[in-house]
Amino acid sequence: MPSTLMLIVLAATLAVVTLQAWRLGNERRDVVLLGTFSATLGLGAVATAV
Repeated sequence: MPSTLMLIVLAATLAVVTLQAWRLGNERRDVVLLGTFSATLGLGAVATAV
């Protein structure tokens, strides 16, 4: 449970950071990189929950 909660918090935080970076107009590759890491952490949270 603690690892799942940690991954959920990290994924949510990176998702918010990704949205902020996109809103501020950062380079597309940087936003894609943040989104990729956010999705990877989200998938890790799902995998640990199962």
